[in-house]
Amino acid sequence: MDKTEKCEIIDLKIFPHRFLKVETSEKLLNKIYSLDGMVRVIVKGPSLPAMVSYGPARGEQVNHSDRKVIIVNEESMQLRLKVGEIIISVSYPELEIFMEKLDKLLNDIMPCKYDLFMGIFSKTNVTISDYLKYGRGFETKIDQRLIGMVDPSAKSSETIKMVNKI
Repeated sequence: MDKTEKCEIIDLKIFPHRFLKVETSEKLLNKIYSLDGMVRVIVKGPSLPAMVSYGPARGEQVNHSDRKVIIVNEESMQLRLKVGEIIISVSYPELEIFMEKLDKLLNDIMPCKYDLFMGIFSKTNVTISDYLKYGRGFETKIDQRLIGMVDPSAKSSETIKMVNKI
């Protein structure tokens, strides 16, 4: 990064000391989406597969109690993972106010201790995987929030859910 470039977006990582329940995750994500300055949210954690992919029970359906449909910002989505961390990309000019509001809501909602980190935890530049998935000249044709979020061997509809801010 040149010294003349300005930081426009910064990431905040919420790292709970244990996995969040479905209800807590839904409530927290809705509160995060209500804050001004949020650009995108990435939820990470271990997968909750719908089918057993290997072993003697291969092909059998997995009925996990945490694989539920949640509603975030009036959009429903299947929760396909246990929520282990949440990365929020925030507009840098609004960071200070965002941090104050986020700290308050985390203290109100989180059922356990957590760590909050500030830095760059998501891709901000175009990657080789992006070129493999979309081809040349795609940068102006897709939503900028998708850059760096691609898995070239997976369908984006299965791994990424875009939730628009109301």
